Amino acid sequence: MKLKEYRNKLRQMLVDINPEEGDVIADMLLCEALSMERGILLARLEDETPREIDKFISGAVFELSLGKPLQYILGKCNFYGYDICVGDGVFIPRSDTEIGVKAALGVLKDGDLFADICSGSGCIAKAIAAEKPSVSGYALELSRKALPYTEKNLAEQRNVSVRRFDALDEDDYIELASVLERPLDLVICNPPYIPTEDIRTLSTQVGFEPETALDGGEDGLRYYRIITSLVPHILKKDGILIYEIGINQCADVSAILQENGYSVAVLRDYGKIDRILLAKKY
Repeated sequence: MKLKEYRNKLRQMLVDINPEEGDVIADMLLCEALSMERGILLARLEDETPREIDKFISGAVFELSLGKPLQYILGKCNFYGYDICVGDGVFIPRSDTEIGVKAALGVLKDGDLFADICSGSGCIAKAIAAEKPSVSGYALELSRKALPYTEKNLAEQRNVSVRRFDALDEDDYIELASVLERPLDLVICNPPYIPTEDIRTLSTQVGFEPETALDGGEDGLRYYRIITSLVPHILKKDGILIYEIGINQCADVSAILQENGYSVAVLRDYGKIDRILLAKKY
């Protein structure tokens, strides 16, 4: 069977599973199976389809039908122009998180120190460190399932150290402060922020992701309260604190920050939703 025919059949199957993106997913799976760019795929549609790709393609279609995220099937995703390895046990980066990276890059100066708390895949630290090699920092993550991905994605970034770190444990802040050459200039964090009761209502795809990366406590604000109270251990007095927030959390998280002496600027995501809080001490 020629690739053109194989592709058409695959697209038909995937459109039934995902009407909006089935065509795109089909090409992504074919490119992965054939280890080629999409432009080359389109140029070779008259070639015969290698039989050896059937196992991967059929397995991927089955997993997609169960709701498994495409990123887990491919083992990677794109974030801020970089390939980020992902898999079971690590939160899949979202494009809206790039807004926080842009905010950090806009305020970091040469020689500054930063930390990415709740780093997960390490995508935020990766983008900041790669885009601005004159800064250095820490990718801080607690999950033992996520940490291998943090380390793998940051393996080439010599200006970032990966460290196991509990964002809710004051002792970890004190221990980190003891090894810092000086207080940090910036802390960025995309914490779990889904209220516990709301997790069961999330989509099937999100259900495949680690609950620890989603559960923000009863009202979704647990991490914001605790991190804001503990971050002075590692952040300089006039340092910058950047949070990603969930829908309808802007007022509550802003209030937490203001109660702790921060002025707050709000940035919207690609969907015009309040998504990033840029905070600095008065």
